[in-house]
Amino acid sequence: MMGAFSTSPQRAVARSGEPAATESSRLWTILARSAAWLIFLGGVFGAVLGIAGLRVEITVAGLILACTAGLILLKLRADAAATEKH
Repeated sequence: MMGAFSTSPQRAVARSGEPAATESSRLWTILARSAAWLIFLGGVFGAVLGIAGLRVEITVAGLILACTAGLILLKLRADAAATEKH
């Protein structure tokens, strides 16, 4: 039962002892961050356009996109900080 409350698995070190952060995982991280930033900026831009045009639906959709992408960016940042500590 204690395993359910343990910390996240340590993915930073492979079985052989060398770092598991290979080139493909770095590329994946860069692509994920880039996509999240594009969605975040698109959401903010959509929200601004919705406010300027007095369109509630567009504003809400833009804010939902921006908030969701912001949470994803925070998660990616926390994961990166956790792997640097180990």
